[in-house]
Amino acid sequence: MFVFIVEIIKTTIQFMADLLSGELPGYFYIWCGVFVVYAFIYACLEIRTKLTAPKLAESFFLECVSHLAGWIIGILVARASVYLIEDGISQHHKLALYKIGLLLLISYDFTAIFSGLTNRPFAQRNIAERSAFIVGMAATYLLFMLCRDSILQGLILSQTYVVTLSILSGIFALLYKISLRSAEGPKNS
Repeated sequence: MFVFIVEIIKTTIQFMADLLSGELPGYFYIWCGVFVVYAFIYACLEIRTKLTAPKLAESFFLECVSHLAGWIIGILVARASVYLIEDGISQHHKLALYKIGLLLLISYDFTAIFSGLTNRPFAQRNIAERSAFIVGMAATYLLFMLCRDSILQGLILSQTYVVTLSILSGIFALLYKISLRSAEGPKNS
């Protein structure tokens, strides 16, 4: 357990140092800007009834921190998957793991938006949860396929590695959907 905590702290410090150094490729910073805009819009929508400056700032800050934590979790999942699947990535240096973590975060955001939009239409719990799993898995898989020639250029990812990450993303989407249902309270099952 201690080794796991040390690995999380080490990854967080290394990622933050690399991000703040300004030496990462430009698209990382463009995506950081996109996440900041997304966090601001989300914060405004979340507290639209009581739009006060302190509430907006708090919600915005929490959303930014959660995106940063999500990116770090994506990096850790990518790193753990490299150890589980031999020859999953052609070269698993930290920049490759940052790219994969970024794609996992983007996929998570798509799935979170989908879960938020479908919270009301799917009255039955099992249909909503299955759809969240399928959308999370499909979004990740499609994102990896679409980004092979752009963000993932120069990396060779095995099909097994991509499918494993897609299944893990589907599981995270399912857990997110369940947490949304739990936060709402008991409803029809």
